[in-house]
Amino acid sequence: MADVNWAGIFPVLVTPFGADGSINEVRYKELIDQAINSGAQGIIAAGSTGEFYALTRAERAGLYKLTVNHAAGRVPVLAGVADLRVEDVLEACQSALAAGCAGGMILPPIYSMPSPREIVAFFEYISRNTSLPLMLYNSPRRAGVDIIPALVEQLSALPTVVAIKDSSGAITQVSELVQRVGDRLRVFVGYETMIVPARAVGAHGVVAMAHQIAGPLIRDYWDKALSGDKAVAALGREVFAFYRCFQSGAYYAAIKETMSQLGRDAGGPRLPLLPLADEQKAAIAKIIDEAGLARWANA
Repeated sequence: MADVNWAGIFPVLVTPFGADGSINEVRYKELIDQAINSGAQGIIAAGSTGEFYALTRAERAGLYKLTVNHAAGRVPVLAGVADLRVEDVLEACQSALAAGCAGGMILPPIYSMPSPREIVAFFEYISRNTSLPLMLYNSPRRAGVDIIPALVEQLSALPTVVAIKDSSGAITQVSELVQRVGDRLRVFVGYETMIVPARAVGAHGVVAMAHQIAGPLIRDYWDKALSGDKAVAALGREVFAFYRCFQSGAYYAAIKETMSQLGRDAGGPRLPLLPLADEQKAAIAKIIDEAGLARWANA
């Protein structure tokens, strides 16, 4: 951890697609600028929110390079390097290094649902074969396995493992991570709705989704989380409202629909996801109206 200073808000950018399905690089650059200008302290390219699973390896490598070049040293850029085969993970790591990324975010091997012993063996293999600093990504819902704190403690001995994003949703797990490895790894949570309790137990940052829609809101929420300011509760209600929007359909499609309704169009998702159905769009519109989220359209 001494080799990295990752902390604060690291949004995982969506990958905007044009009408023909290609990556809209102009819009993507705008998202980078909006994120940085709204207080992001890092950016993650081609993560789950960026639909990495629907991108070709060449597209992912291109996004890494585009993000690093456009960020131009303003913030560190992490690359989503998760994949099914270890060879593909290592290829993504090499592409990230070549692009100048500060690190990579990596799930345990998806779909295979490895045992704890196999999870450790997987990360050991990756760590031995790349010099890219790694943020472990624990997402039990997506990967089907839980990288529990005891496993993270084992993995913290690997020289290239410098951080963990925990998306378990359990503050007790985040607290235990901070206690076990907080002196060695940067501990991030995976949901902005957990900012207040995560900061209270000593987490270093949040891997964010709503920030690219309402950056000033998320930055204010992060900054005031431990202040005791009564405004924190009001900010939290709006943060939770955004997450209710995201739950109106498949997360990554719903994020793009929410962005679209607030004037930050990023196109639709790629298969296997579909644009939201009319009733799902209406549900998002209702939440936006009732929670007054339109004020973030031009923030």
